[in-house]
Amino acid sequence: MNNERLYQLHVSGNVLCVKLRHIWSKQVVKKVFGEVQQAVADITDEPWAAYVDMREWIMPTIEALQDFQLIYDWCAQNNQTHEATVCKFAMQERIVRESSGYDPEFHFYTQSPAEAQSWLLAQGFTFSLPPF
Repeated sequence: MNNERLYQLHVSGNVLCVKLRHIWSKQVVKKVFGEVQQAVADITDEPWAAYVDMREWIMPTIEALQDFQLIYDWCAQNNQTHEATVCKFAMQERIVRESSGYDPEFHFYTQSPAEAQSWLLAQGFTFSLPPF
C-alpha cells in the first residue's frame, strides 16, 4: 500500500495537518516520524500545533505502539504545544491519550473537522485545512 493511502502530511501556517488511514506497522510509524520531523523543521522555533484526522485510521500494530509514542514525545520536545484530534472511535482517542501525555487543556478531541479547526484557530494558530 502506498504512503498516500496510509497518511498525508501538510504544513499550513504554524499547524501540521495529518490524515491517518488504515493500520500502521512499525515501519510505517518510523517513516511517518522521519517525515514529520522534516515537515515541521521550519516551524519548530516557535509554538506550533497539529491537526490530526484519524477517522479512517484503525491503529498501529502492537509492535509499533512504542514508536508511535516517540512521535508525540519528539513533537512535544520540539515546541508542539496544541493538538486537535478528529476521531471516529473512542479507541483512537484512548491510543492518543496514552501515547501523548499532553495536558488535556491543550489537546482537543472531536468527531468534527470543523470543530477541530475552530478550536485551533481560537488558540491563536493560523492555518487552513488541506483537501485531504
